[in-house]
Amino acid sequence: MSSAVSAEVLSRLINPGSVAVIGASEDQTKFGGRLYRMLLKHGYGGRIYPVNPFRERLFDIPAFPSVDALPQAPDMVVMAVPQAKVKEQVAACAERGARCGIVITSKFSDDGPQGAALEREIVDIARSKGMRLIGPNCLGLVSPANRLVMCSSPAMDVDRLIESPIGFISQSGALMATLFDRMHAQGVGFSHCISVGNQADLELCDFVEMLIHDPRTRVICTYIEGIKSPDRFVDLARRAREAGKPWLAVKAGRTAAGGKATFSHTASMAGDYAALQAVCARDNIILMEDPAAMLLLAHAMESRPGRTVDRVAIVTPSGGGGALAADRLCESGIPLADFTPRTQAAFAEFYSAGQAQNPVDMGGRKYEAGENSVDVAERTVQVVLADEGVDAGLVALTTAPMLGSVTEALVKGAESSAKPLLFVVHPGRAAQPSREFLRSRRVPYTDALSEAVEALAAWRRWSAFQPGQAALRPGGCGPFESASGVRNEHESKRVLAEAGIPVNREVIAADEDEAVLRASEVGFPLAAKVISPMIVHKSDVGGVLLGVRDAAALGAGLRDMRERIARSMPQAEIQGFSLQSMETGELELILGARRDPQFGAQVLIGGGGVLVELLKDFAVLPAPVDPATVLRALRALKIAPLLEAYRGRAALDVDAVADAVVRLSWLAHDWRATDFEIEINPLKVRLAGQGCVAVDARARKS
Repeated sequence: MSSAVSAEVLSRLINPGSVAVIGASEDQTKFGGRLYRMLLKHGYGGRIYPVNPFRERLFDIPAFPSVDALPQAPDMVVMAVPQAKVKEQVAACAERGARCGIVITSKFSDDGPQGAALEREIVDIARSKGMRLIGPNCLGLVSPANRLVMCSSPAMDVDRLIESPIGFISQSGALMATLFDRMHAQGVGFSHCISVGNQADLELCDFVEMLIHDPRTRVICTYIEGIKSPDRFVDLARRAREAGKPWLAVKAGRTAAGGKATFSHTASMAGDYAALQAVCARDNIILMEDPAAMLLLAHAMESRPGRTVDRVAIVTPSGGGGALAADRLCESGIPLADFTPRTQAAFAEFYSAGQAQNPVDMGGRKYEAGENSVDVAERTVQVVLADEGVDAGLVALTTAPMLGSVTEALVKGAESSAKPLLFVVHPGRAAQPSREFLRSRRVPYTDALSEAVEALAAWRRWSAFQPGQAALRPGGCGPFESASGVRNEHESKRVLAEAGIPVNREVIAADEDEAVLRASEVGFPLAAKVISPMIVHKSDVGGVLLGVRDAAALGAGLRDMRERIARSMPQAEIQGFSLQSMETGELELILGARRDPQFGAQVLIGGGGVLVELLKDFAVLPAPVDPATVLRALRALKIAPLLEAYRGRAALDVDAVADAVVRLSWLAHDWRATDFEIEINPLKVRLAGQGCVAVDARARKS
């Protein structure tokens, strides 16, 4: 299907005029029984065809022995049958003219090669007749917008569906149902929830595209385990931005990739999740860690569409609750708002001196002012949200007298403002009336401070998004073509020099005697490194000499080096030695590049030298990249303060670093069709105007 048709077709598919349930039953211990009852319970308005060869009626609706016996082709078929019967049922449904099928059954590609082969077969059978499939190994879908429930989870056994403009696509059916249950308990629902399971046919990107076009969806949420269509994923991010719909995502399996990489640090650091992070940061898909925090943010965003968040004000009936909230916000990089003089003057009417700072402790009111706690709460929120320096409010509720009334007053005080107000409800049963009120008014709340903080931090990232500039190829930088293979340091630096990246002076000597004779071409002091295709990390085997001051020291040092390597790696072939100029710098960085299997060429920048292992402080960017994006990434690193001027030392040459990264990114872009790795470690960075220089590098290209 073309992308334009896909959204339209899918919108029709999940709003079917008729549904057949194969495996329908009245037995609530069975998938088919629970699913069939939920379909009836929630008022689906289309025709329902229960398929069960052993019953004439189910819940007083005529049943049919097979899909062949149906009076007409169903728009949607849901199959809750054993794995061995799925193929024949898919074939029968496709032959009958069904438009879409949901396969609940598992044990397909989730269960090894044999199951994967059967999965491909059922997709081919369905597609041959124009039928689409959701699943297998899914839990179906819930579409409150269409009054349609085709899901067997007990979470669907609620009095009524709640429709909210939040769309949720999940690769986990159980997680979909869990979050549906949690949000329903808070008075929040969805436009559509779809469990895509193995994504054998219709997949996550298909439904994201549908949600982008769906007028009943304002915020898109996704739980992702694997991405089938990376290019489409990136294109949909752009289209979601253009539609003004925030896209929030949680990705599972963040730590598995890259763990066995040995050629360079780059491959292990810039693994699959880091590559996804880079793409999402570039395209403003907001990656989050906690699915509950994701849906809290979705609820807050849909209730205040288009609002941006930077500075936050905290309101609380407890100084301790406010202090804890302030700590967590600051630790997450969320700035607390500084109140304007107008706000401070307004607070002076009913707060004691020093009590109306941010956080605002409502317990510090002036009793002589005649204000009770309820009145203070309402007025406090009004004043806080009216402050032009405040973008959002966070209420940290703790146990207090008249807590329910105070909660109502806080909500009332926020009604005149378009700014978001999130509640963290710390108490247990004592706060149940507050929770019920917040639920009835659809006010975003959570019992966990960590969820609120993650939601606000993610909202702030979404708000601060800046589209990247067009990446322009610098002069004298390719395009590049080269042979495959592993390059030693000398060969790697030659490639870098061709890209315009500064490298230090170097000569190659076949043995110790030639090294002594040619040392003057480099000049003392110098560095000497072993050349061996079997030694990747030279310093680990004593294969590096630094600060060699004369010929005698060089000869003796190289002989000792050869002996050390012979003891630790007797199998290593020593092809010679590299003599290099000693370069100085104020800071060492690592630059890297690799091809991600899904998202293509990526570059990495971070703390280099010993800082690589010590700090693991790095950023990954899709290649090619523009200088402004590189500079933003540099300033977001932990080592960023070292780039700035301090204690009489000038700032470092970040523009030279940015130029080196841009040039490396174009080299990576030109190699993107192959599996490759490039690493510069360290890149020595000098003071502003003095440039930078690569003093060690390695590269491979298949």
